[in-house]
Amino acid sequence: MSRKRIVALATAVAALAAASVAGAAYHRAQSSQAAAATFAATTVSHSKAHTCTGSDGTYSETTATYAGTAASSDSRLAGNLTIRAHSVVGSDGLGWLDGSFRTAGGTHGNVHAALSGGHAVGTLVGEVRKPEGKVVASISGDFTPAGGFSAGSLGTGSAAGAGIVFQRGTCTKAKNQRSVTVSHLDFRSEGAVHGSGKGSLTLDVTRNTDGSIASANAVFYVNYRFGAPTTITGLALHQGAKGQTGAVVLDAGTGTIVDTDGGGNLTKQVTGVSGSLVQALLASPHGYYVELTTADSGLRAQLGGFDRR
Repeated sequence: MSRKRIVALATAVAALAAASVAGAAYHRAQSSQAAAATFAATTVSHSKAHTCTGSDGTYSETTATYAGTAASSDSRLAGNLTIRAHSVVGSDGLGWLDGSFRTAGGTHGNVHAALSGGHAVGTLVGEVRKPEGKVVASISGDFTPAGGFSAGSLGTGSAAGAGIVFQRGTCTKAKNQRSVTVSHLDFRSEGAVHGSGKGSLTLDVTRNTDGSIASANAVFYVNYRFGAPTTITGLALHQGAKGQTGAVVLDAGTGTIVDTDGGGNLTKQVTGVSGSLVQALLASPHGYYVELTTADSGLRAQLGGFDRR
């Protein structure tokens, strides 16, 4: 046999052996193993949330990223964990969640869960790497849209089952109202002593998740001027239409202030104003007035409308 034929035959044998190895790797025998992990993802970022009203109550809809860690004997399921999820939760605690996940070990895929009473129960479906494979597992844990996942389990756990039938339809979003409203005031003198002033009543409103008013902080501001030294005895909001005298509904709590030159600025803040009073003010501001009282007389300003900032 010639030397050239020997070399060619050796090359062919080597190529066949390499192909056999590659084929064996490609045709790896099928296998399966249990998938289990525990996890928590309570670092919340890129959160966008709003509320709306359906036929059976208020819904909170949130899209956010939840970051944390997972622990598992399978390194592909362990390490840093990121879940990007969209959740919808009703006022009765029932809802659903769809999202994607990724671990530092290269596992990635989708998660779908029913939400009930602050718990998530569902399924995780994805791909693992090195070696490659498919993962399908139950997933459960505590979940809130604002706080993320805690006490989470993948493939194990003792969480009770949960299910929800969600009917898609109209869900009316609360109107986007600014939290700060201002009524500008024009003060005029009462009694024998002449005086005047400009000012404002500002309401910094806090709302509930359904859009209703919970409370507010009120800021009284008066730039006043009298013709002589004066003693201020009070500053308050009264209920009463133009030309009427009414009872105090919100006292600024100034105490007694002796002003030797009869002119200046006065600012007072009142916290925790009731939601019912704020709602009444916004609904019918012309039925209220602000009065700066002095030892001799005072200044009065009827409220006009409120401007939102």
